[in-house]
Amino acid sequence: MDSVNSRKQKAINFTRRMFLQLGLWVSGLASAWGIFKFLSYETPMENLLQSVILDQPFAYMLGTVIYVPEVRAWLIHDKDGIYAVSSTCTHLGCIINQKEEKFVCPCHGSQFDLSGKVVRGPAISSLDHFDVSLSQDGRVVIDRRVSVTPNKRLKLEG
Repeated sequence: MDSVNSRKQKAINFTRRMFLQLGLWVSGLASAWGIFKFLSYETPMENLLQSVILDQPFAYMLGTVIYVPEVRAWLIHDKDGIYAVSSTCTHLGCIINQKEEKFVCPCHGSQFDLSGKVVRGPAISSLDHFDVSLSQDGRVVIDRRVSVTPNKRLKLEG
Protein backbone atom coordinates (compact mmCIF):
# COMPACT_ATOMS: atom_id res chain seq x y z
CA MET A 1 0.00 0.00 0.00
CA ASP A 2 2.88 2.34 0.67
CA SER A 3 4.19 1.83 -2.84
CA VAL A 4 0.80 2.88 -4.32
CA ASN A 5 0.71 6.05 -2.17
CA SER A 6 4.30 6.90 -3.04
CA ARG A 7 3.51 6.56 -6.77
CA LYS A 8 0.52 8.86 -6.35
CA GLN A 9 2.64 11.30 -4.36
CA LYS A 10 5.34 11.31 -7.07
CA ALA A 11 2.73 11.84 -9.79
CA ILE A 12 1.20 14.76 -7.87
CA ASN A 13 4.63 16.37 -7.28
CA PHE A 14 5.53 15.90 -10.94
CA THR A 15 2.22 17.41 -12.06
CA ARG A 16 2.66 20.44 -9.81
CA ARG A 17 6.18 20.98 -11.07
CA MET A 18 5.03 20.71 -14.65
CA PHE A 19 2.21 23.15 -13.94
CA LEU A 20 4.61 25.68 -12.41
CA GLN A 21 7.09 25.27 -15.25
CA LEU A 22 4.33 25.74 -17.80
CA GLY A 23 3.15 28.84 -15.94
CA LEU A 24 6.67 30.27 -15.95
CA TRP A 25 7.06 29.61 -19.66
CA VAL A 26 3.72 31.21 -20.50
CA SER A 27 4.40 34.30 -18.37
CA GLY A 28 7.90 34.58 -19.85
CA LEU A 29 6.57 34.42 -23.40
CA ALA A 30 3.83 36.94 -22.58
CA SER A 31 6.41 39.29 -21.08
CA ALA A 32 8.71 38.92 -24.08
CA TRP A 33 5.80 39.64 -26.43
CA GLY A 34 4.86 42.74 -24.43
CA ILE A 35 8.44 44.04 -24.49
CA PHE A 36 8.66 43.39 -28.23
CA LYS A 37 5.41 45.29 -28.86
CA PHE A 38 6.59 48.19 -26.67
CA LEU A 39 9.95 48.48 -28.40
CA SER A 40 8.48 48.21 -31.89
CA TYR A 41 5.71 50.76 -31.25
CA GLU A 42 5.01 53.19 -34.07
CA THR A 43 2.61 56.06 -33.74
CA PRO A 44 -0.59 55.36 -35.68
CA MET A 45 -0.49 56.91 -39.13
CA GLU A 46 -4.11 56.37 -40.13
CA ASN A 47 -5.82 59.51 -41.38
CA LEU A 48 -2.43 61.24 -41.62
CA LEU A 49 -1.99 63.12 -44.89
CA GLN A 50 1.39 63.76 -46.44
CA SER A 51 0.40 67.27 -47.50
CA VAL A 52 -2.48 69.61 -46.90
CA ILE A 53 -3.72 72.77 -48.60
CA LEU A 54 -4.89 75.46 -46.19
CA ASP A 55 -6.20 79.03 -46.51
CA GLN A 56 -4.67 82.05 -48.19
CA PRO A 57 -1.57 83.36 -46.36
CA PHE A 58 -3.37 86.54 -45.21
CA ALA A 59 -5.59 84.31 -43.03
CA TYR A 60 -2.59 83.68 -40.77
CA MET A 61 -1.81 86.92 -38.96
CA LEU A 62 1.63 87.63 -37.51
CA GLY A 63 1.94 85.65 -34.26
CA THR A 64 -0.40 82.86 -35.41
CA VAL A 65 0.35 79.39 -34.01
CA ILE A 66 -2.22 76.80 -35.09
CA TYR A 67 -2.31 73.02 -35.01
CA VAL A 68 -2.94 71.21 -38.30
CA PRO A 69 -3.93 67.65 -37.26
CA GLU A 70 -4.12 66.28 -40.82
CA VAL A 71 -0.31 66.46 -41.11
CA ARG A 72 0.54 66.55 -37.37
CA ALA A 73 2.21 69.93 -37.60
CA TRP A 74 2.10 73.38 -36.08
CA LEU A 75 1.81 76.26 -38.56
CA ILE A 76 3.53 79.38 -37.25
CA HIS A 77 3.73 82.91 -38.64
CA ASP A 78 6.57 85.00 -37.22
CA LYS A 79 8.32 88.15 -38.46
CA ASP A 80 10.38 86.09 -40.95
CA GLY A 81 7.42 84.30 -42.57
CA ILE A 82 5.34 81.15 -42.24
CA TYR A 83 6.80 77.76 -41.30
CA ALA A 84 5.63 74.34 -40.11
CA VAL A 85 7.02 72.34 -37.19
CA SER A 86 6.22 68.69 -36.49
CA SER A 87 3.89 68.08 -33.55
CA THR A 88 5.52 64.72 -32.81
CA CYS A 89 7.90 64.77 -29.83
CA THR A 90 11.36 63.49 -30.73
CA HIS A 91 11.63 61.61 -27.43
CA LEU A 92 8.96 58.90 -27.78
CA GLY A 93 6.52 60.23 -30.38
CA CYS A 94 3.80 61.82 -28.27
CA ILE A 95 1.83 64.70 -29.76
CA ILE A 96 3.02 67.98 -28.25
CA ASN A 97 0.79 70.82 -27.05
CA GLN A 98 1.29 74.56 -27.21
CA LYS A 99 1.60 76.27 -23.86
CA GLU A 100 2.28 80.01 -23.90
CA GLU A 101 5.37 80.60 -26.06
CA LYS A 102 6.55 76.97 -26.21
CA PHE A 103 5.56 73.41 -27.04
CA VAL A 104 5.25 70.88 -24.21
CA CYS A 105 5.12 67.09 -24.43
CA PRO A 106 2.33 65.80 -22.16
CA CYS A 107 3.97 62.37 -21.78
CA HIS A 108 7.42 63.07 -20.35
CA GLY A 109 7.67 66.86 -20.09
CA SER A 110 10.02 67.71 -22.95
CA GLN A 111 9.78 71.36 -23.95
CA PHE A 112 10.54 73.06 -27.25
CA ASP A 113 10.56 76.72 -28.25
CA LEU A 114 8.36 77.82 -31.17
CA SER A 115 11.22 77.21 -33.61
CA GLY A 116 11.34 73.56 -32.49
CA LYS A 117 14.59 73.68 -30.48
CA VAL A 118 14.75 71.61 -27.30
CA VAL A 119 14.43 73.79 -24.20
CA ARG A 120 14.11 70.95 -21.68
CA GLY A 121 14.52 67.18 -22.02
CA PRO A 122 14.30 64.24 -21.98
CA ALA A 123 14.10 64.90 -25.76
CA ILE A 124 17.52 65.68 -27.20
CA SER A 125 16.60 66.37 -30.85
CA SER A 126 14.79 69.40 -32.24
CA LEU A 127 11.41 69.04 -33.90
CA ASP A 128 11.35 68.43 -37.67
CA HIS A 129 10.42 71.28 -40.00
CA PHE A 130 8.22 70.65 -43.03
CA ASP A 131 8.11 72.49 -46.33
CA VAL A 132 5.60 75.32 -46.58
CA SER A 133 4.80 76.70 -50.02
CA LEU A 134 1.97 78.25 -52.01
CA SER A 135 -0.38 76.25 -54.23
CA GLN A 136 -1.17 77.41 -57.75
CA ASP A 137 -4.21 79.27 -56.46
CA GLY A 138 -2.11 81.02 -53.78
CA ARG A 139 -3.04 78.94 -50.73
CA VAL A 140 -0.63 77.72 -48.04
CA VAL A 141 0.57 74.10 -48.47
CA ILE A 142 2.32 72.02 -45.80
CA ASP A 143 4.20 69.01 -47.19
CA ARG A 144 5.49 66.67 -44.47
CA ARG A 145 7.37 64.57 -47.06
CA VAL A 146 9.88 67.39 -47.45
CA SER A 147 12.06 68.21 -44.44
CA VAL A 148 13.62 71.65 -44.47
CA THR A 149 16.10 73.58 -42.36
CA PRO A 150 14.65 75.45 -39.36
CA ASN A 151 15.37 78.84 -40.92
CA LYS A 152 13.37 78.21 -44.15
CA ARG A 153 10.20 80.29 -44.22
CA LEU A 154 7.46 81.09 -46.70
CA LYS A 155 8.13 84.80 -47.18
CA LEU A 156 5.09 87.01 -47.47
CA GLU A 157 5.16 90.25 -49.40
CA GLY A 158 3.61 93.36 -48.01
